[in-house]
Amino acid sequence: MTPAATQHTTALSCAGAAGSSASIALPRVSIVTPSFNQGAFVERTVRSVLEQGYPCLEYIVMDGGSTDGTLERLEPYRNHFAHFESRPDGGQSAAVAAGLDHATGDLMAYLNSDDVLLPGTLSFVAQFFTENPDVACIYSHRCIIDANDRVIGHWILPSHSNYLMERWDFIPQETCFWRRALFEDAGNLDPSFAFAMDYDLFVRYMRRGRFKRVNRFLAAFRVHEDAKTTRQMATIGRQEIARVRSKYGLRTMPGGGKLLSLLVRLQSGIYNRLRRRIGGLPPGKGFFLDTVWRRDLDHVTNSDQTRRMSQ
Repeated sequence: MTPAATQHTTALSCAGAAGSSASIALPRVSIVTPSFNQGAFVERTVRSVLEQGYPCLEYIVMDGGSTDGTLERLEPYRNHFAHFESRPDGGQSAAVAAGLDHATGDLMAYLNSDDVLLPGTLSFVAQFFTENPDVACIYSHRCIIDANDRVIGHWILPSHSNYLMERWDFIPQETCFWRRALFEDAGNLDPSFAFAMDYDLFVRYMRRGRFKRVNRFLAAFRVHEDAKTTRQMATIGRQEIARVRSKYGLRTMPGGGKLLSLLVRLQSGIYNRLRRRIGGLPPGKGFFLDTVWRRDLDHVTNSDQTRRMSQ
């Protein structure tokens, strides 16, 4: 049985969000999470956003009428959502587009209901955009996790190149944040895409604003049996990627995608072998994300205790 459609909107104010001693207002960050029958993972996604502790967050959750226990898992967090809907929709792209239409933030993003943000991401993003007014959109290296939140791989990406990223779909969507001005100038997600909607969006955005790959991990991309990327890449994925290239007149060099993929794998291998440190995650792989969150919580708790003792 499909649950009755529900909708909930909460007014959000960021006035004084940074505290009475703050001299600079924090940017409001709007994040949209589309969800449909992802009960096994959606709570981890939601907690990764809410437990950022970012005081000027606008979190929008658009559920497609889940019947697998998703709504029960979301219920404890409903009061923290700026907007929530649960009803049949036109699919993931339509849900994200509708959510972004509700967004009022200075900075915007969407996070799928099986991916997660990493600790400190929203504070980093807000500070980066504040300090770099010429940058319209950022993304990071990719962290890959399994169904149990264990880190199993990475994409260590080269510095941003419009030429490369327009032609090959290598921008990790879950790590991408952009300014509202770019959204208003270049438009929303195209709901006619079922797979390559982020690729189409980013190619359009690259032609209107400056992109930057930051040297950090901002989020984690989950690989599991039911993931759409795993199931559809060889079929509708390739078709829609070709459609984007045709739409924007993008000609690719034969073998160029393989060379870029080889570069990413080589850099990732060096990163793991040398156990290099990049912000957002400990070096290496094989560890679980809960250890990263515990360390972050310990750091925040110890900082608060030190501050209180010094007062």
